[in-house]
Amino acid sequence: MSMIDYEGLKKETGGRRKLLKKVIAINSSKRKKRTYSLLQQMKDKLKKENIKVDIINLSDYKIEQCIGCEMCLRNNECKINDDVKTLMDLLKEYDGIILSTPVYMNNVCGRLKVFVDRTCKWMHRPELVAVPIMFVVTTAGSGAKRTLEYLENISLQWGTFATDKIYRKARTLSIPIILKEYKSFVKHIFMSKNFYRPSINQLIQFQVQKVLADKILIIDKEYWKMKGWMYKDYFFDADISLVNLVVSKIFYKFLSSRIRKVEQ
Repeated sequence: MSMIDYEGLKKETGGRRKLLKKVIAINSSKRKKRTYSLLQQMKDKLKKENIKVDIINLSDYKIEQCIGCEMCLRNNECKINDDVKTLMDLLKEYDGIILSTPVYMNNVCGRLKVFVDRTCKWMHRPELVAVPIMFVVTTAGSGAKRTLEYLENISLQWGTFATDKIYRKARTLSIPIILKEYKSFVKHIFMSKNFYRPSINQLIQFQVQKVLADKILIIDKEYWKMKGWMYKDYFFDADISLVNLVVSKIFYKFLSSRIRKVEQ
């Protein structure tokens, strides 16, 4: 039985609370121990919220390092023959994403970093817009804060909603995950995006991507026009505060005036 009171969300969800939602949880650790155990906990917790969780292991996929050829940016294709396109297409099929990693050298593990590098075209042409995302991090001692900040930066560039952050140290791993640690994630999965209020960082990132689409690559500009984003204040009609709206518009004009068009 659900532990979340959805009475206050009836208006926001439009009565869709009972629809089954699907979430993909990415385990980037080679081992199935600390990080994986937290994902298993989340799978059990979210099942009670009518959310099905599929856990995938990056180690089960062939993921080669990016070679910096920019083919994905300029031609929307990658010359490397591995499983990255399969993974990227898979992510687009879900209503939410759980991105997890152990902390290695105060950051994400190498396998996850290599995969993220290969998704660089999403910074130019986002394909996960409005998908809620939460983060799960484990560490033997330190580095969780910096790692979570990096994961949130990834979510900005992907166009997703960053929601909850769960982290455990080795000595706190036995502490069960509680409701408040994933409540926002569940709320945003069922909530209509019209009620979403993007942060100033999200609005600024949107304006950066819009300027780049307008000034740098024709393929980006065509994509943004096709999506209808070139003349919007954000990816969709969200609940934007007036102050943040004014600031982001000023930033757009400033940045646009500083960047010359590259492709005609």
